[in-house]
Amino acid sequence: MNRDSNVGQIDQLTGLRAFLALWVVTRHLFFPFENGAFIDFGTRFAVFDHGYLGVDGFFILSGFILAYNYANGRPLDYRAFIGARFARIYPVHFVTLLGAIGLVFIRQFVFHKHLIGTAQNTYPALAANVVLLNAWSFKFVTGWNDVAWSVSAEWFAYVFFPLFVALAPARNRLVAGALLLVPAGALALLEWRSDTALSLPGGLARLIPEFYAGVLLCRLRRGSGFAPLPRVLGLAAIGVIALGVFLERDTVTVAGLALLIFALSSHADFLAPILALRPIVYLGEISYCLYMVQRFPMEGLSLARKASGALAGSPLMQLIVLLAMLLVVSHWTHRLIELPGRKWLRRALSAQHVQPQASRPPATAGLVRE
Repeated sequence: MNRDSNVGQIDQLTGLRAFLALWVVTRHLFFPFENGAFIDFGTRFAVFDHGYLGVDGFFILSGFILAYNYANGRPLDYRAFIGARFARIYPVHFVTLLGAIGLVFIRQFVFHKHLIGTAQNTYPALAANVVLLNAWSFKFVTGWNDVAWSVSAEWFAYVFFPLFVALAPARNRLVAGALLLVPAGALALLEWRSDTALSLPGGLARLIPEFYAGVLLCRLRRGSGFAPLPRVLGLAAIGVIALGVFLERDTVTVAGLALLIFALSSHADFLAPILALRPIVYLGEISYCLYMVQRFPMEGLSLARKASGALAGSPLMQLIVLLAMLLVVSHWTHRLIELPGRKWLRRALSAQHVQPQASRPPATAGLVRE
């Protein structure tokens, strides 16, 4: 039997998550925000400037994999589904939120930087973070652990997952393909109306069309019985991504990301064996932690800068130290919080895990993994 006829665990999509998460990190490291770039090499690369689009790739990937695992013609046990999703995302979200609260209070009361009550570090924003509602709007919402807005947006997709599936035709590949124009048009309109392309419009404005596109792509792929795709499709997708970055058209880049995910659903793709290498797959497995803890190594490096003038003057050394810290913190967050937290919450919620294919473990899902 051809391996593509039964996808099961899609290791190359797990590996892709590692690059998407690191792409977001490069945006936060190298883009010159108000106080300049966190690490400044004296030159800028457009591909890093567009690292915020790694989140858009996660949204599409999440829609694709959840549709594959759960929208397979069998009745959805919604209670078990939503319990499993909550158990998967909340432990790391809650612990990193506590860490972010600690950092804000340290800055406020130790370093006398007035942060609480300014910008989005408000108590109402904190309450919204706790209950995963901080991004349930069509504007950019951060606050406290700022990167967690995308987790709140993902939670919206989980809660309304049956609606996304209902709006994606299950049998007509032609209609599913044509409907991809809807999310593409929505993103193009959003980019056109925004002064910052897709960089600042956050919340549901990006999540809804991209998650829906992922569901549609899965419908399109299922209609082919997961037959092998052209081996060079993944390389062509990277070309589209590069074109979008060069033209500074985020909608084109997101279309390239969607095509890349579609291509990598085939084990025959030229890029699949590379992204399925065990070290890369492991980075993909801890990518949720990597994404969520990225601010904490940055805080640690900031303290190191104050203690070591030599470190502050060496961008390369700063980068090496920060990446090492990030990988270590991500690894232990995965081992000590993510895995046991998921197991404990599932037990506490008494949610029976839905196993779409009893003989195989479910595949990776966007920012989170079953």
